[in-house]
Amino acid sequence: MTFARYSERIEGLQYLAGKMELSGSRVRRYLMQELFCTSQKVLESNFDIIQKALELLKDNKYANGIMQLRHLFTQVHDIRGTLDALRENRVLDEVELFEIKYFAALCRDFITLCDSLGFDHENLQSLQRAFDLLDPVGSGTVSFYMHDAYSQALSEARKHANATDPEKEPDKWNDARDRITEEELLVRQRLSSELSLMQSVLRDNFDRIAHLEIWFAKAALAKRYGMVRPRIVMDSGPCVLQAEGMINPVIADILKPLNRVFQPVSISLGSGPCLLTGANMSGKTVVLKTLALIQVLAQFSFFVPANNASVTLVKDVFLVIGDKQDQYRGLSSFAAEMLELDRIMAKIREGAKVLVLADEPARTTNPSEGAAILCALVEFLDHYQTTSLISTHYGDLGRSCRKLRVSGFDSKQVKGRLDPLMMNEHMNYSLIEEKGDSVPMEALHIAHLLGVDESFIRSAQTYVKKTEK
Repeated sequence: MTFARYSERIEGLQYLAGKMELSGSRVRRYLMQELFCTSQKVLESNFDIIQKALELLKDNKYANGIMQLRHLFTQVHDIRGTLDALRENRVLDEVELFEIKYFAALCRDFITLCDSLGFDHENLQSLQRAFDLLDPVGSGTVSFYMHDAYSQALSEARKHANATDPEKEPDKWNDARDRITEEELLVRQRLSSELSLMQSVLRDNFDRIAHLEIWFAKAALAKRYGMVRPRIVMDSGPCVLQAEGMINPVIADILKPLNRVFQPVSISLGSGPCLLTGANMSGKTVVLKTLALIQVLAQFSFFVPANNASVTLVKDVFLVIGDKQDQYRGLSSFAAEMLELDRIMAKIREGAKVLVLADEPARTTNPSEGAAILCALVEFLDHYQTTSLISTHYGDLGRSCRKLRVSGFDSKQVKGRLDPLMMNEHMNYSLIEEKGDSVPMEALHIAHLLGVDESFIRSAQTYVKKTEK
């Protein structure tokens, strides 16, 4: 599956793509066509390339070279149409011949600059032969002109036209112009024929320059968000997905103008399901989205937003948020969610190794059946030892399963009534192991601190007590 397809499924992926320093839509197309990688060898090699680019970006002595490189990226024209014409053995016009000459000169500059930077990845092949072919007088300029040096017949035709007065001898002048057009066509046919033999090298360089830009854009993104190289681990160990101090770049950027900082969260998952509990507004959904982002980023050869991270490679990543009613016309959120879970389970039965992250599944149906559906899902994921994290508000499910809980609201520092706009200042988003089967019950306490009518709160508390009995 491509980056473009995953960016529709995993929140934050498209956002980060928009933050990458890419010169335009031409290179962005290459990024969107990148494939989800399941080869450790390929990923490790790609991480080596990004690591090298990141080292160059961080070293001030290469700042001028990096600035020149970024400028060169902006000078690359989209010459796919011209390259296609060469592949199809069509005759190039003068504009297309200029594009080839200009591109050959750019490749020369890229080769020189990458050599000075010591960056030996995406090595370009020299196109000096193409440049010389389009520069018969050795001017060294990137502009293209149909020189007389290309053809004696062309030179003579031009001399004849110049010696003819178009007003006194219009017929002779028109004949001379027709001869010039014929000779120029012959020259363009010859040049196009010779350049078509270099088409594969031209295309390869064109592709490599786009990939070169993406490597440096990935490195720049890593530098901007403090991303780290993820470790790839085998799925036989006790921990198959781990992130220490992970952040969500989307939310971090939203908080920054407010002078607030995203609280890093650490988590580790093994094979099989893990439940995640916590009060509303405690960040459970953010944890799921960030984990999905980290796994997908790693398998698209990106560094990841964490202090330390390790992943096991999977065939697919599923983030089930439960708001897909628009995806299935005429179906409710619950029906759409059930169909999505059914599709995921079918892939798992087929033997696909996947990561499942589900946000409060079956929350839109009645609590009794919702809890039953959750139990069945946990049982299924446990049977197939599928690495998964499922957030829930349901309490005792009667199943043995690892549980994590968001630490939640810390009321110790609250003096008097709680300002609703300051609630997040008192939230602790760290995750702790939960040994019992209970779920956090903070809602009424928070309502009290917010100044909600006391009689209403006392009434609600009586119902809580009845429920507990």
